[in-house]
Amino acid sequence: MNIAVITAKGNNSQLANKNLIKVCGKSFIEHQFEAAKNCDLIDFIYISSSDIDIIIESEKIGISVIKRPDELSQPDTNHGDVITHIVEELEKLHQKINTITILLGNTLMVSPIDIQNCIRNVNSSDKIDSSMTVWKAQDDHPLRALKINNHGFLESYLNIKNVDTNRQSYEDVYYYDQGPWTFKMKSFKKYQTERTGPGPWWWMAKNCKPELRYWVTGRDIHNNLDVRISEFWQKNIKQI
Repeated sequence: MNIAVITAKGNNSQLANKNLIKVCGKSFIEHQFEAAKNCDLIDFIYISSSDIDIIIESEKIGISVIKRPDELSQPDTNHGDVITHIVEELEKLHQKINTITILLGNTLMVSPIDIQNCIRNVNSSDKIDSSMTVWKAQDDHPLRALKINNHGFLESYLNIKNVDTNRQSYEDVYYYDQGPWTFKMKSFKKYQTERTGPGPWWWMAKNCKPELRYWVTGRDIHNNLDVRISEFWQKNIKQI
């Protein structure tokens, strides 16, 4: 059994009610719901939220709701704690869960193929615990990252001197792109205490297989420009 869960906190400070903003006639939540619904490998779809407007919207379009406690709906709430709550609630509802795919409610740049590929990656080997979408760094490579020092001037973020200007000489680096997080239930349970996932995404367990997408395919929304970019993606890039 493969389950998809959309996470949507609500009460956003940067862009009010951003999960419910309409793009091409549908909210971000509905776009994510349709991506999961149109993936043949997904058996059940849920949403995790405590926001009443999000819950009403979700029930209207047919998404089962996992009601999130208020303490997991704060601006500084760790996503891993939310996912732990989701796993605990799903265990009460289903006996045999193979994979769980987490979808973010503040992006719509996910297709059924993306979800399908992540699930197939996870199920392709007993050695694979999870799969997440990423894109390969180019001009935004960490070796080119800058920060503003205490005097107001730019300096290397990594404090590395004499970095080659030829980006082809850099070691390949990848970034998570706000797409699906798919993990095996048994892997989550096995490594939950150790928290061995890549980077801050500990719930992805030990061995996470990348699913490469075009730069930059996935994008969270923080302002109206992001909304317009999401609209462009929905109209022009979704099927690429």
